[in-house]
Amino acid sequence: MKEKPSGHMLLDILGLISSRLMLVVFGLGTGIITARLLGPHDRGLFTVLLLLPQTLVNLAKMGVAQANVFYIRKRGASVATVASNSLVLCITVSVVLLATCYVGRDWFIAPFTKGAAPAYVLLALTAVPFVLIESYFLSILQAVENFRAYNLQSVYKAVFSFVTIAVALLALHGRLWAALLSQMLVTAGANLWLLYQVRQVAPFGLRWDGTVGRGTLEFGAKSYLQTLAAHLHYRIDIYLIAYFLSPIEVAFYSIAVNMTNPILQISDAIGTVIFPKLAGSSDVDAHARTAITCRHTLFATILAAIFYAGVGSQALTILYGDRYAPAIRPMLLMLPGIIMISLYQILTRNFTSRNRQQVNIVAAVLALGVNLSLNVLLIPRFGIAGAALSTAVSYTLAALLLLFVFVRESGATVRGTVVIRATDLASYPRMLAAAGSRLRGARGTAR
Repeated sequence: MKEKPSGHMLLDILGLISSRLMLVVFGLGTGIITARLLGPHDRGLFTVLLLLPQTLVNLAKMGVAQANVFYIRKRGASVATVASNSLVLCITVSVVLLATCYVGRDWFIAPFTKGAAPAYVLLALTAVPFVLIESYFLSILQAVENFRAYNLQSVYKAVFSFVTIAVALLALHGRLWAALLSQMLVTAGANLWLLYQVRQVAPFGLRWDGTVGRGTLEFGAKSYLQTLAAHLHYRIDIYLIAYFLSPIEVAFYSIAVNMTNPILQISDAIGTVIFPKLAGSSDVDAHARTAITCRHTLFATILAAIFYAGVGSQALTILYGDRYAPAIRPMLLMLPGIIMISLYQILTRNFTSRNRQQVNIVAAVLALGVNLSLNVLLIPRFGIAGAALSTAVSYTLAALLLLFVFVRESGATVRGTVVIRATDLASYPRMLAAAGSRLRGARGTAR
């Protein structure tokens, strides 16, 4: 595929960050409404039940999202073929996963959903096939660099989540089932729209290509452990808090996570745009792009974390109310870990783009092991502050391991990878001017 110029790439990044900022705004609005109208106990259950289908899908999606990008960009696979295979996998995996959940519900679901009615758990599980669609088909839009549709799917989902949950909770007096139902309907609608958008790019159907299918599953198997370990690393603290403590403590901790999520959107947006470019580059070019991207991403993330350290405490109590003040301490403890997550997210893209997922797997499994061990030790003793500290320590170790391997393989220096340069800062006005020129050109063409 033809390489886009740097101004266009910056425009993609700015567009993705803008859409993520909208997600943050509406996500915070949804969080505030649910916190204030559900109360801490039901807000905690709501958090676990929404997280459940995400975790189950990560247990079963087999790294197909990363494989889709790799096969379209690196191997030149037909977009229609990849999309058709993805649809077949969505249906197959959903059936198997839901059947497994039914059989094993008392073993691996009930211990973490204490206090939730079985009907609520069942309602949450209806999201599973739609979450799979989101994972597989967003990756196809990412591979073809259709970031307009990619962004719109996320924005529509955030806006309608906010609107429907506000209406549901206000009309039905803060009922948990109403909040859950509204979110399941929005998830279904947003991802049916996603299927339609991909079909506009390349018509697909319910058919299976064995050659491409075997290749994507083989590649995905390498990414699977990495993405699963990364998800569990990021979310295992919620489940352990639910297991050791109570839904109320889950609510406090989830509010702390929600408050820091806007910072993570920086590295996630940049990583999303840069990944298909890395996958289509030589190793030398991929290393150079990665080092530059790490410097810019760390710089922006550190600035955001410093800002949060100054105003985050006041903002939290203003937005969520004084009864959520226990979330302040874990929020502040998370900030060093958030900075290291940004480095981790960029470096993992480099290794995946070069089919070197084994490095990511080692880092992710190490981090998960450290995080799990520290959480088991610290949550019973220090509560949710212990969970925040565990996450910060484990992500720091994982990011440092990836940085060590990246420096050794690329020939770059640590300083050249993580410290912003004067020339980097000087490039901002030029890149912004180029992005602005392209934006004005796009508007002129639209007219």
